[in-house]
Amino acid sequence: MIKISTPATSANLSVGFDSLAIAFNLYNEFHFEQSPVFRTVGFNNRYTIKNNLVITSYIAYSKQFLDETKVIPVKVSLVKEDIPISRGLGSSASCILAGVLAANKIHGFNQSLEECASFASKLEGHPDNVFACAFGKLTASFQSESKYLYDVFYVSNELVFTLLTPDQKVHTKKLRNALKQEVSLQDTVFHLSRMIHVPKGFRDGNFELLKDVLQDRVHEQYRFPFIPRYQEIQELDNDIITCISGSGSSVLLISEKTITKDLTHLENTFTIKEVNVSNGVKVEVV
Repeated sequence: MIKISTPATSANLSVGFDSLAIAFNLYNEFHFEQSPVFRTVGFNNRYTIKNNLVITSYIAYSKQFLDETKVIPVKVSLVKEDIPISRGLGSSASCILAGVLAANKIHGFNQSLEECASFASKLEGHPDNVFACAFGKLTASFQSESKYLYDVFYVSNELVFTLLTPDQKVHTKKLRNALKQEVSLQDTVFHLSRMIHVPKGFRDGNFELLKDVLQDRVHEQYRFPFIPRYQEIQELDNDIITCISGSGSSVLLISEKTITKDLTHLENTFTIKEVNVSNGVKVEVV
């Protein structure tokens, strides 16, 4: 049996639109066992074999190397589901990467984690969540023609991360459509001049630097109205940095100390959880 645990990821991080992401210690855990036919256990009934991202990714990657008739069927069990769906925490990336890695392991393709993450990024549509899910910590990634380039950065344990996750789902397509299609030269320079300092801020745990650089002008102003009680969130204490997680509807808070006790007024709307940075996906043969 192959056991794969994939972490939650929070992409964009304000100025890092579609390029930066960080991994957290909330995991989906999947078990893969060879089977006469493809089967799933533990998934919501709406995720059939044909639309289950884990299965479809497993098959798609296998077909890169094998005729479809030689793909080994598996039973996939969802043993733990800590990453909520459609909340901006990389649930799709976690499923796609798990399927690709399982296919690689079960068939003995012996492809590297980077190669698996690159293929998973093609299926996902962009690499930010996928590479963070694979390698953990803070990642920067982009597509250059047919290949993906990435880097991984250490994150100081002096920083405290808290997730606000509402019951309310907001689908990524709807949030993408809310964005403007053009960005001014002034806003482009604003982002570029700040984004280059983000890895240093996370590495050093330099909260004051992060307060200065994590200021978005491209997407958050259009997405915050879709998040419940967004005005209250934006008015939180000045010692809390607020970022929409992915495209929403979760919100990532960054601080220098534990703040969960200061957020009790939001408990009837959000699940509030302090999280730690993850080192990435875990693949075990059991």
